[in-house]
Amino acid sequence: MMMKHVFLLSLVCTGLYGCNGSGGGSSKTLAEQLDYDPTTQVIEDDIHASVFISALDLTGLDTSKIKNISFNIKTKEGNHAKSVSATYDWNYLSNNSLYDTKSNRIQIPIFGLYSNYLNELTINIQFTDNSNYSFKKTIATAAYVDSIGIYDDVGIITKPSATPTYSYFYLKGSKKSPIIMDIDGEVRWDADIKRASGSSIFLNNIFLTGSTKNKAVDTLSLYGKMDSFTVDGTAMGSDAYFHHNIDQGKTGVLIELDGTTSGALKIESFLSEIDNKGKIIKEWDLGKIFSEYMLQEGDDPSNFVRDGVDWFHMNAATYDPADDTLVISSRENFVVKLDYATGKLIWLLGDETKHWYSYPSLQKLALSLSSGQTPIGQHAVSMTKDGKLMLFNNGRRSFNNPVGTPAGIDLATSQTAIFAIDNQNKTAQVAWSFDDGIYSDICSSIYEDKLATQGDFLINYAAADNRTKVVIQGINKDKQKLFEFTYPSPTPCATSWNAIQIPLENIHFQ
Repeated sequence: MMMKHVFLLSLVCTGLYGCNGSGGGSSKTLAEQLDYDPTTQVIEDDIHASVFISALDLTGLDTSKIKNISFNIKTKEGNHAKSVSATYDWNYLSNNSLYDTKSNRIQIPIFGLYSNYLNELTINIQFTDNSNYSFKKTIATAAYVDSIGIYDDVGIITKPSATPTYSYFYLKGSKKSPIIMDIDGEVRWDADIKRASGSSIFLNNIFLTGSTKNKAVDTLSLYGKMDSFTVDGTAMGSDAYFHHNIDQGKTGVLIELDGTTSGALKIESFLSEIDNKGKIIKEWDLGKIFSEYMLQEGDDPSNFVRDGVDWFHMNAATYDPADDTLVISSRENFVVKLDYATGKLIWLLGDETKHWYSYPSLQKLALSLSSGQTPIGQHAVSMTKDGKLMLFNNGRRSFNNPVGTPAGIDLATSQTAIFAIDNQNKTAQVAWSFDDGIYSDICSSIYEDKLATQGDFLINYAAADNRTKVVIQGINKDKQKLFEFTYPSPTPCATSWNAIQIPLENIHFQ
């Protein structure tokens, strides 16, 4: 069997890290007392077919004295992404089948390797007295060949000249599990699982991906371990399945399901929050919420809320901790804010030339926009670190408004925008926007790096050039382009319907 990695080793002993033979007497640290030969007691164990994933097997260590083990992959010369690094606490290793008691073998998964490259790794063992033993490894990898012929065909338009506030991001598409790239345009992770990953989120160091066929959620670790669980307790029937996003919720994650409830078919108008085991925390039926409100206000909702029709088209939702609310994107109509606990509608923000604005009850909820462009066919709603609403403003009119009603306007180009909203006075204004002259009428996203004090943005134009190309850009708040890549998209949104930052440079498995 042909090995996809070639494995070399060199031991590094410096004053910074404890090495056997240094110091004297009982004052030696645990690292200094270690009698260890990594050239014979550390071997590569290639645990996955992906060129980006491998593992090291360590034997002959006293595991009772280990606090954690970490690896660091050195960045390529001339590149700007920070080093991929991960730390495995001993409890994690022992509780996740990464330690074999019979052979006293510890397996350290390695992920984020460069393809077709001699990767330089530093492995560090930290002991219970906080002393460290460090050594270096090199792992040579084969060239990456994408099994669907897309992700090994990146077009690098602009390489970074410095490191943005983030170094890595993942692409969610309809053909494969998530793909991780770095800011230099290198693919750094592909588990090569052929299944849709549009409904995905990276949480607690694993990918959660909802099934487009049922209520199952697949879990996928960065070293390729898979598992699954089922959504439990939803009002949706057995015919339910995932669509669009999975987003961070109040305490769990927000999922979007199509299916039947109370005898009615709900299409892209039902939101749930689940915990990490799949148990329902809370659910919101937007059709019911809007119907009850409109009836109370004297409007007939029957030509607006239409079961069995994609009248709402929910494509993203986010939790706003500032006032315990949800902000939800209805691509067909508007962005809506509602109370998390009660579901009470608070405001609407959208194109007022669309059908929804013909109802007086909905006009009452409309924010007054003092500057900038209202959202039209928007995606990827999120809250910025300073509490503002961010979204990708596609600029595409409604697809499924009732016959004879207004569909709204189309924009010439798509925009990304941040809205400052005054909830009390029901006003809004565009606080920041960026328009690069690209039209991407469906899918797409913009997200802020929330791990940084002032994080840079990642923009994904999923349907550029008449839905045939993906354009990925890094942008800062001064609207400077930090990098730009392109990919072909054989079918609309297939390559990357959405993209978001991932902190691959500092993973901690606890």
